[in-house]
Amino acid sequence: MAKKKTRKERNLLDLIPERLCKSEINEEGKVTILAPRFKSKLGRKIFEPIVKKKYVKIHLDEVGTFVWNEIDGQKDVFELSKLLKREFGEKVEPVYDRIGKFIAIMKVNGFIKLKEKGD
Repeated sequence: MAKKKTRKERNLLDLIPERLCKSEINEEGKVTILAPRFKSKLGRKIFEPIVKKKYVKIHLDEVGTFVWNEIDGQKDVFELSKLLKREFGEKVEPVYDRIGKFIAIMKVNGFIKLKEKGD
C-alpha cells in the first residue's frame, strides 16, 4: 500500500537559506559561526551566567566561508551553487552534492533556516 504524501515535496535548489546565527571573520579571512551554546530560554537563563563562553565557534573552510557570505535571504540554493561553481570551478564538483550537504548540515544544526520563494 502506497503512503500518502502529506507534505508538499520541495526541491532544495529552489529554497532560500537565511542565516540564524551571528558570525565573524577570523584572522585568516574565513568565517567563524557563533552558535549559541544553549538553545532553550531555560538553558540560557540557568547556565549562561555560569559558563565563560556564550557561543560555540564553528570554523568554516574557504568554500563554506564563500557560501556563508553569499547567504543573504534572497538567493536560492541553485543561485548559490552557480556562484560557487563560478568561484571555485572543478574544485567543488559535484557542486550540487557538495552544497546540498553543506546546507543540510547548516539546517540540522540550526545555523540557517530554509524558506520558499515568496515567504
